[in-house]
Amino acid sequence: MALDTTLLERTLCDRLCARVRIHERDDGVLMLETPFTFPDGDHFPIYLSETRAGSVVLSDRGHTLMHMSYEHDVDAFYDGARAALREQIVRDSSIEEDDGVFTVETPPNEIADTIFRFGQALTKIYDLTFLSRERVASTFYEDLRTLLFGIVDEERVETDHIPTEVPNGSNYPVDYRLEGREGSSVFIYGVPNRDKARLTTIMLSHFLLHGLSFESVIVFENQQEIPRLDVARLTNVAGTAVASLEAESDFRRKIEKLAA
Repeated sequence: MALDTTLLERTLCDRLCARVRIHERDDGVLMLETPFTFPDGDHFPIYLSETRAGSVVLSDRGHTLMHMSYEHDVDAFYDGARAALREQIVRDSSIEEDDGVFTVETPPNEIADTIFRFGQALTKIYDLTFLSRERVASTFYEDLRTLLFGIVDEERVETDHIPTEVPNGSNYPVDYRLEGREGSSVFIYGVPNRDKARLTTIMLSHFLLHGLSFESVIVFENQQEIPRLDVARLTNVAGTAVASLEAESDFRRKIEKLAA
């Protein structure tokens, strides 16, 4: 059966037009209602204003980041991999960002295309929250660093510590080292995957073989995604472990118990 393209186009236009409305608020500000929504069902509020030159400015007035802040630390989207992704979205979409407010300027005759481009950009920016939830490998170490420095002052932590007390110590760098309660070292390793689990097992075994005095804390990105045999080998030589960064309270308790 052939599609009636004329009827289909008319139906699409009617439905889409029915979902796009311009409202004038009590303060005189024009707000555009579109089909774009956040996961909780709230619509993206897009505000309209006219420049002296006659072009139209679309703005979210900071609402996108405000919505993200309900469940996430917005500062995390301005640092490291997430910041780079946010900036790339802004560039690729040809929009502007100023102090957390996203805007785009357009001639009136191009406003329809610009509205969809702006809505897509805001959707991509909000989708960075899913990157936060999944804690992909590109941000795992950043998240671990942020979490650790929220528990222990940064000046007390040595990053990429080289244990000179053992042979070939430069081949066995420790992600983080801090002073333990009884003067011994506390080694902290981030383990996002099987390869890092195996490497950490080798490092800790080397330290034990040469009689190095230390405590160790293993922080998995997601322990369930690493083969059980690799987890077993690692936990046999490690002092203690945290199953994921989501177990923040467990990580804090274990660090505070070991750290001086």
